[in-house]
Amino acid sequence: MLRKSTFYIVAVLFIFAGQFLVNGDLVTGKPPRIEQTTLDGHQAMPSLKQGPALLYFWAEWCGICRGMQDNVSRVLQDYPGLTVAERSGNPEQVTDYLAQNKLNWPVVNDPNGTIGQTYGIRGVPALFFIDKHGNIGFTSVGYTSEWGIRLRLWLINLL
Repeated sequence: MLRKSTFYIVAVLFIFAGQFLVNGDLVTGKPPRIEQTTLDGHQAMPSLKQGPALLYFWAEWCGICRGMQDNVSRVLQDYPGLTVAERSGNPEQVTDYLAQNKLNWPVVNDPNGTIGQTYGIRGVPALFFIDKHGNIGFTSVGYTSEWGIRLRLWLINLL
């Protein structure tokens, strides 16, 4: 029994260490200002002024991002948020992708990855959870379930 519990402890520590290494370069605190407007012409930052809110970096070529589309869509029905399309083509290509996949997201196009760089992103999907003071409280890289996103938004609301 001791060996099995030791295995679980080591596994959990390994997962947390991996998340720390992957998330280590991501920005925390005050989010860098996104000057670009969304594809439908709205200012990007007002939706993130106070949370709980979600900032989601994704790409049309990313298989994991495709697997998260429904999760993000359902969460964005209940929480304010902004999504950033990383290196996914020109605005028309991103708009076509959104329409084909029936995604009704507020999207800023980042064709060269410059916004992602200011947030310390090395890969997508990347999620930033904004607290009620407008600061980044949690970050996550990789697949996150709908309930994982909701749990972090709930927790950030308690801070």
